[in-house]
Amino acid sequence: MINLSKLPPTTVKRWLEYFSYFVPGTRQGDQVLYPYETLKLLKRISELRMERYHLSTIVRLLIEEGFPMYGKAEQEAPASERTEIDAAESPQPDRQQQLVASLSSLASELVRIADHLNHWKVQ
Repeated sequence: MINLSKLPPTTVKRWLEYFSYFVPGTRQGDQVLYPYETLKLLKRISELRMERYHLSTIVRLLIEEGFPMYGKAEQEAPASERTEIDAAESPQPDRQQQLVASLSSLASELVRIADHLNHWKVQ
């Protein structure tokens, strides 16, 4: 992942941790495997950082741009164990859905505020 992204290793590790809800990693022993789409995510984060966006703003932009979000159970458990986790932890998906709904609502409100501020700026 580090070689393909052409980013410093510490940056990749920090971003994979900070943006973990956007990264569907699968743990196999002491390794974490990431799908190819993770490179697209890292590239977009890199572009936004080059434009000097703050990490929290990048989260909002990724949500607005439609990057999928994944739950922690999906990231850490092998596919064969996911159904067992989902069945055993029924409150977890509800909490994740609430989090996604809250983040989407927050993103919408931030866009509304930005539009309002731009309106005043034009006048």
